[in-house]
Amino acid sequence: MRGLVYIHVPKCGGSSFGAALRLRYVLSQSTIPLGLGDPRLDGMAHILSDYDHRDIVLQCLLQRRVRCIAGHVRYDPRLHASSGYQYVTLLRDPVARFVSHYHYLQRRHPDPARAATLAAFVETEEARHIASQYLFYFARETGPSCRNLPAALRRAQQNLARFALIGDLADPTGFARGLRQLTGLPLPVLHRNRAPVPKELTGELRRRIEALTAADRAIYDAARALPQAA
Repeated sequence: MRGLVYIHVPKCGGSSFGAALRLRYVLSQSTIPLGLGDPRLDGMAHILSDYDHRDIVLQCLLQRRVRCIAGHVRYDPRLHASSGYQYVTLLRDPVARFVSHYHYLQRRHPDPARAATLAAFVETEEARHIASQYLFYFARETGPSCRNLPAALRRAQQNLARFALIGDLADPTGFARGLRQLTGLPLPVLHRNRAPVPKELTGELRRRIEALTAADRAIYDAARALPQAA
């Protein structure tokens, strides 16, 4: 059976599926750790340093032929092509994912410098980064600094077309079924990191978030149209 890499985009509901996969591959599995960034750096430089180190960990795990690898790690087509592994991921409506990400940061990583309301947060540089997580994970571009967005969108879509399975949090049963077909293994039902459901957005705030997440919407819609979408 081919090895499996699970690209876990934050706040897409993937913790339960990742845990279930690790249980099924318990004798040969690994999760890429967080907090690997250079402590001398801060802000976006620290984040990018952290992700660069995760790339190195992923490469080492692939070389060791660990059968199931999961983590918050960016997609690298060169590693994929040379590994022979199957790649899977789980996506979510970009607006819902953005709102969930903001509330997660407020609950788990409170920062006095961060805007105290969602309406104020959408005007910040941090919001522009977390609004384009699909761009970051599948095209290795950060929204605020992306110089050629059309090319980056094409790259993300081409990269996702290489995945064996792309799930949608709106249909967890379909994703679980796809994973079972891919691995030949039934997965245990787990429910982890269940957060309070934010109030439904309406009006102007929704329109602002939709504009902010437009790049991720384009990637999400293209991914949902692929034949490997669960």
